[in-house]
Amino acid sequence: MAMSKMSRACEEAAHQHDRAAAHYRHSARHLEKGEHAAAAKERDLALDHSEKARIDEVGLRPDGVVSDERTRSEAAWHFMG
Repeated sequence: MAMSKMSRACEEAAHQHDRAAAHYRHSARHLEKGEHAAAAKERDLALDHSEKARIDEVGLRPDGVVSDERTRSEAAWHFMG
């Protein structure tokens, strides 16, 4: 992968992680106010951004494969969410 393409992929993954973090913060604020539906929506958006970041990160791996350990961990978080 060319360095400029790798750099863009890294920046995009970082951006998606930042967006996920922002949605989690908004979710927490909604929960503090007792707004459970809005909190769930923000949490879903955060998970979407996390998944986009994960996809970007897979492209950065030399083998393009995600470890099974991580996949199981993410499945557990989705189940708990």
